[in-house]
Amino acid sequence: MHAYATNASERESTPIWLAFIAVVCALILSSGLQLTKLQVPWWVDAPSVMGFYGLIYQWFDKYLWYQRFKFISFSSIPNLQGTWVGVIHSSYGGGTDVPDVILYVRQTWTRINVRLTTQNSSSYSIMAAVNTQESSEPCLKYEYMNEPSALSVDTMNAHRGTANLRLAPDGNELIGDYFTGRGRQNIGTMEFKLISRGHLTREDALRKASQKP
Repeated sequence: MHAYATNASERESTPIWLAFIAVVCALILSSGLQLTKLQVPWWVDAPSVMGFYGLIYQWFDKYLWYQRFKFISFSSIPNLQGTWVGVIHSSYGGGTDVPDVILYVRQTWTRINVRLTTQNSSSYSIMAAVNTQESSEPCLKYEYMNEPSALSVDTMNAHRGTANLRLAPDGNELIGDYFTGRGRQNIGTMEFKLISRGHLTREDALRKASQKP
């Protein structure tokens, strides 16, 4: 996984709030130890603030950031994590449709990995940006490296490209376009629907996608 850019302003303020919570937790721990008169090793109390901050930050980064409780949300960054299934409309060969495309997104509050697989090739992201719903264009933008499989046609070579996928208001569709770099020079559109928040195998993802209306 790699870091990703975002227009969300919380990237600046959230660490401050997490540090404040860590200080409060450390004070509670220290007061509790004093009231109970428990004897603990020096290393338990000394790094307590940094220890609490590390634990809280990891918890927020991996799990808490995408939680929603009625009208309360901890982050405006869209949660794209999951298995997406869709189709690619490519300019290759005068126009080609590539069905049964799987898009895997692994995401935390600060890091992301986008992997796209077809029957003949796979690609992975090397840099990305995620815009929020408050922006003029909520989307996932990323640059990728594509690696064809050993059984693909000879004209398919490893190449780089970029993709710009706009997020639907309900958060369940990604629709956009892509273009490849030198050596391929193809353009096209991509459409994906969210199938699961988990990581499904290709077979399970396609089966579940076929069951959706």
